[in-house]
Amino acid sequence: MQPSGAALQGRAAAPRRRAGRALPAWRHAFLGGTAIVALASAGCATKRDVRDVREQMAAMQARQDSLFRALAEQNRALMDSVRQANELMLRVRGELGNQLVALERQLIQIQELAGQSQQQLASLRQQVTSRQQQLAAPPAMEQPADEPAAGSGAGAEQLYRAGMEQLRRGNTSVARQAFAQLMRDHLTHELAPEAQLQLAETFYLERSYDRALQELERVPEVFPGTPAAPRALYRAGVIAEEQGNIPRARSYFQRVISGYPTSEESATAREKLRRLSDR
Repeated sequence: MQPSGAALQGRAAAPRRRAGRALPAWRHAFLGGTAIVALASAGCATKRDVRDVREQMAAMQARQDSLFRALAEQNRALMDSVRQANELMLRVRGELGNQLVALERQLIQIQELAGQSQQQLASLRQQVTSRQQQLAAPPAMEQPADEPAAGSGAGAEQLYRAGMEQLRRGNTSVARQAFAQLMRDHLTHELAPEAQLQLAETFYLERSYDRALQELERVPEVFPGTPAAPRALYRAGVIAEEQGNIPRARSYFQRVISGYPTSEESATAREKLRRLSDR
């Protein structure tokens, strides 16, 4: 007995259904399904047709994988290039930083050498001036033991003590008169630089800040080789900083470092400059 037409069609459709289930459904489902439906509708699908479709799909998948691998390789090469560029930039930046630090150290050494030379020249100039004044002054006449001479050390010390006492009491004008008289009568005395410092302090206490800065600047001008000179410049920098004049404060602190690099105030001035640079 011959099988009916419906049975034959069922047998022909069975391999196509099995082939359709064997395809990877998560990829190319639409393409594979379209091809199989087209073959089924034509009524001529065979195992060879299904195999051809699978081979075409496998070839397309291989090409797609090859493209993905090429893109991944290009991406890796690009990332390597970016990483190498970053490493080069960091290395160059580090080398430049080291060079800047070395230049800064050299500059500080040069400033210290220049400051020592200026300090030595100022000391020699002061010694020459003192000798000239001593040679030009007439010989001092002897005074009684209980009356100090006008230019003697005892008179300078008495004026300085009187000025400091009045300054402690808050009598700035009276203290200033004592310090000014000491400067007039005993300019070469060892207390004269301190008297000029305290004279400037009287103006500061009266809030005459500009005048205080002027009097402080006189200390390194008149007594450049004394310890009072860097103290006066440092004090001027502090006052300028208090008044908000940061450029002027930096200038005073820099003068301390360059003119008196071995002084105690030099280290403090460097610290002040570092703090001011952060503002």
